[in-house]
Amino acid sequence: MKKRSRITKQWTILGKSLILTAVMLAGAQSSAQLLSTPEVVGSSWVYKTPGLYHNVREDLVQAIQDEGLVISYTAHLASMLTRTAEATGAKVQVYENAESLLFCSAELTYELTLNNPHNITLCPYSISIYTLLTDLDNVYLSIRAPELEQADYAAVHQLLEQIIAATLTW
Repeated sequence: MKKRSRITKQWTILGKSLILTAVMLAGAQSSAQLLSTPEVVGSSWVYKTPGLYHNVREDLVQAIQDEGLVISYTAHLASMLTRTAEATGAKVQVYENAESLLFCSAELTYELTLNNPHNITLCPYSISIYTLLTDLDNVYLSIRAPELEQADYAAVHQLLEQIIAATLTW
């Protein structure tokens, strides 16, 4: 059996990544079409919706679970910032509620790490949900700006957008 060259292997891996990305994009196209353009703020993509925090959070959890994913950790950011305010010298609180929900897709992470074992750092994925004390009528959902220089990451970013679209269309 003839060994494939390193370049041939790399092209094969790239081809598989592109096919997976195309399939993911095609399947999620209808959800993504419903998603408004995010506001890009620093390294975050921010989506805003009117509503009550707990209702939108419930919809977000349901959208994650509907993708067959399990939330592995919830970072309670507002309570941590409040709890540590005195130690850090924080005089002003920014959030009424703020959490980041962390989860991962074994299938997508497998593809990411198969193509590059150092992509393990991209898992878990997270979506932050929060209300600002200066804007209590709106709930914000945000994700990190996509790793656009990494073709492998496109499927992960599409998944995050699908989840946000499902959350905002309940």
